[in-house]
Amino acid sequence: MKLRTRIAPTPSGYLHLGNAWSFVLTWLAARSQNGHIHLRIDDLDAARYRDEYLEDIFETLHWLGLDWDSGPHDLTEFKSDYSQQLRLSRYHEALALLQAQGKVYACSCSREQIRRDAEVARHSVYPGTCREKKLPFNEVENALRFRVDAAVKARDESGKVFELHPERDMGDFVLRQKSGDPSYQLASVMDDVDARINFVVRGLDLTPSTGAQLSLAQSLALKSFSQARFWHHALMVDDGGEKLSKSEGAESIRALRQKFSDPSPLFRFFARHLGMEPNGIFSVQDLLGGFRVEKVATMPLKLSDFWGGNA
Repeated sequence: MKLRTRIAPTPSGYLHLGNAWSFVLTWLAARSQNGHIHLRIDDLDAARYRDEYLEDIFETLHWLGLDWDSGPHDLTEFKSDYSQQLRLSRYHEALALLQAQGKVYACSCSREQIRRDAEVARHSVYPGTCREKKLPFNEVENALRFRVDAAVKARDESGKVFELHPERDMGDFVLRQKSGDPSYQLASVMDDVDARINFVVRGLDLTPSTGAQLSLAQSLALKSFSQARFWHHALMVDDGGEKLSKSEGAESIRALRQKFSDPSPLFRFFARHLGMEPNGIFSVQDLLGGFRVEKVATMPLKLSDFWGGNA
């Protein structure tokens, strides 16, 4: 089966170098296997969305020299044909199926209450406070959560089966926000299924999301997604070892575009973490010939190492 993957940024801030790392890995994985790349832009978070962040996505991909085979090519096309706001009925349809199965319950907990209850229960995730309360689904102030019951099987980038534990790592996660908007987990599954994605590239920090989404796919009998392979790659981190977040600072790709005329310094930095000799690397195409998934670094990439060599 032909590899089908996606690049899936969120227009909620300016993209950072960690995003570039993930995009490049996705592109290399697909192009090294003559695969298909779909551009999916997650814009459900209307409160943080801004047109300039959406433009930054297209500018970043073009600057990096990354092409894709389906999905929007500019802001206008995205808004008219590809926005997740156009797919709300699809998400609500899936939510209704889960409700009919008894896999969904209403939750009135505030973030502060969840934090307190989790501390008392010595949990790092939502402890299921509202699981048996039988609160009404149609109350606007109630979120809807998915009942997570068991471990799930996943396939890594090589096809090897491993086990994930969403009940431990994610807990009963939100499917519908208190605002009425579908959650990332639900939308991501339905978008990937409809785009026929069978190879998902994401950071190690999103491993719990993989478990949550496979739980949803299992309940919705989405066999294609259950058979997908997942590559959880090492992250790029700051000096404190924390993953990068979107900002307007020096770690943003926007700032990098202003500093460098082309992305060759970034590709040479990536080459070292792809098990390649950086000399002679100027573009993403130069990385393609020597790319092997098994050679990619499994330790975090340090932002300071990049700037240390490109001060």
